[in-house]
Amino acid sequence: MLKSILNNIVFKNFSYLTISTVISQLIALITILKITSILNPNDYGLYTFLIAQGTLLLKIGDLGNRNIVIRTIARDPKQTNDLLVNGGIVRSLAIILLFLVYLVYNHFLGSLSSEHLLLIFIFTLVSCFSGLFELVFMGNQKMFPSSLINLGYSVIWFLIVFFLPNRVMDITLIFILYIAVNFFKAALFLFFLRYHKLLIGRVQNFVVSTKQLFKESWPYFIMILIMLPLTSLSNNFLDINSNNQQIGYFNLSQRLIGPLSLVITMMLTAVFPNLSALWVKDKVKFKNFLSKGFRFFMLASIILCFLFTIFAKEVVIYLFPSEYLPAVAVCQIQVWYLFLTSIDSLIGVVLGAANMEKLILRFGILYFFICTPALYYGSHYGALGLSYSYVVSFGFCLVYVWFTFKRTLQLEIKHNGRLWALGLGLFAISYFLPSNTSLAHKLLLSTLILLVFGSYLFISYKSTRVQ
Repeated sequence: MLKSILNNIVFKNFSYLTISTVISQLIALITILKITSILNPNDYGLYTFLIAQGTLLLKIGDLGNRNIVIRTIARDPKQTNDLLVNGGIVRSLAIILLFLVYLVYNHFLGSLSSEHLLLIFIFTLVSCFSGLFELVFMGNQKMFPSSLINLGYSVIWFLIVFFLPNRVMDITLIFILYIAVNFFKAALFLFFLRYHKLLIGRVQNFVVSTKQLFKESWPYFIMILIMLPLTSLSNNFLDINSNNQQIGYFNLSQRLIGPLSLVITMMLTAVFPNLSALWVKDKVKFKNFLSKGFRFFMLASIILCFLFTIFAKEVVIYLFPSEYLPAVAVCQIQVWYLFLTSIDSLIGVVLGAANMEKLILRFGILYFFICTPALYYGSHYGALGLSYSYVVSFGFCLVYVWFTFKRTLQLEIKHNGRLWALGLGLFAISYFLPSNTSLAHKLLLSTLILLVFGSYLFISYKSTRVQ
């Protein structure tokens, strides 16, 4: 059985992606340590803002067809060249159009120089084709070459940042080098696509091919647009209403909670195929699995967020210059927003497995109308104000989402009231813990919480075995 599992292509691909992502995350964190030692919070904020703006244009310019490209190639590899050529053309045109709109936005609301705007445009185009090439590997279920290239990209970027003399490093040069490394990654993707002979099929008529692509991808594109304020516009809100320093604090907090986010994402990725199969085969077992499993997912997320909040100050003090100390409070709030989004993501996974995409879209619209004005208002008070707005507005929406989700599926989740109370209690304990609390006392408190958590798991396991 073990041999069969290890040889399974899904298990192999999942393992390649997981291992390479974890290692890349660690390398990226070390790289950030070096960059923050060179740049002050204001300059670091500008540097991360440039990347965020390119990523924003790229996300919209994707036109929601990422999953469609993967799915189409997986079903019919002979459509690869058509999707690469026509897909590349339509994405390029979309990015050019978006960039022209962005120029107008920057003229009235932004503050970027012409040089930085040009670099953002180049970065977006390079990343567009790099991402498109990677989708071909994913569609052909060949994750190993893709994982190696991404890992190599992280290592090369790490080496450049660490061995380039500090005296010549500034925001513009760092960003140019970052673009160059991304261009090299795109070239590697293309080389290995040719090497593995994955570029097959003939290119179809542009209009016919593009029309079909839009027809399949428009629901995903609408969802991307709806969720932009929550996923991609935080930097813009801070740029308009605050300053680069606050952008630096906010993005550093995002980077620090990245590994935690990765763990939660992997948990969700692992459970989705099982849920999808259960929904079709046995709906009673599906609901029973959720009734028991949802609480353990919530407990794990609560404990991880609690531990992060407790020790966030020590992490920042140990790893970063003292100028970045204000990022501690931002991290401690943002990690609880991550907890809320993890619950929402699991709800989305469950609804996706149950073929309820329309309900997911309805929830997305609710988040858009409630959270967008709250986030814009909160950004007037810097990274911390924005983080508070995330937690309060998203939490408010999640109350409706939670009860609608349970009512729609007629689902009873064991101890759900106690779990929410536990989450609120541990948030209060960890966030409002006096700043002068010693590390020894924090370790003692964490140990006690983990013992209680372990006891609950043991008792729950025994009761399940008895049943």
